[in-house]
Amino acid sequence: MGGAPPSAIETHPLLETHRYLLTLAAGCASWMGGREVSVVLRAGFGIEDEDVVYPDMAMRAIVHAPSPRGGRDDLGWPGLRATALLQRPDAVSTPALVRIDDEPVLIQSEPAFADAVRADGHRFLFQIDEDGWPVEGELEDLIDEYLWGYGSVYFYGTPGVDGIVRDVVAGFLDF
Repeated sequence: MGGAPPSAIETHPLLETHRYLLTLAAGCASWMGGREVSVVLRAGFGIEDEDVVYPDMAMRAIVHAPSPRGGRDDLGWPGLRATALLQRPDAVSTPALVRIDDEPVLIQSEPAFADAVRADGHRFLFQIDEDGWPVEGELEDLIDEYLWGYGSVYFYGTPGVDGIVRDVVAGFLDF
């Protein structure tokens, strides 16, 4: 999370307009098929912006081969320091920043937010929930400010016949 993106995506066209946030490591979910998924956010994004609903999302995901971190810190989100995300043993009492599951945990309990992305045949894959940002301990200074109004971004995709998702799309922002 944070800092320079994986070297495999440093030259991806999205990084001309977006900044790197985090990468889900290969093996996190069976639908990844041994690949990684990196999440980027449009540079200059503000919570009041209109690109918070599919298909015009400020958040994007890039599926790529496993890759070491690159050397381009300038492509990372300003105010988000580099660190590794690990599954914490106290995950029951503290929400996870990244949650990979079959169903989303909604903030507003409004499943209709996903209507457009589901109408295109996508199913829920994972979410990034700002309630899971570390607020104490060694990672309390991980981020300067919340990105999505203390909200959650939900990501979707369509598995092929082999169960592997080749494209991941951001569905909506809930806060």
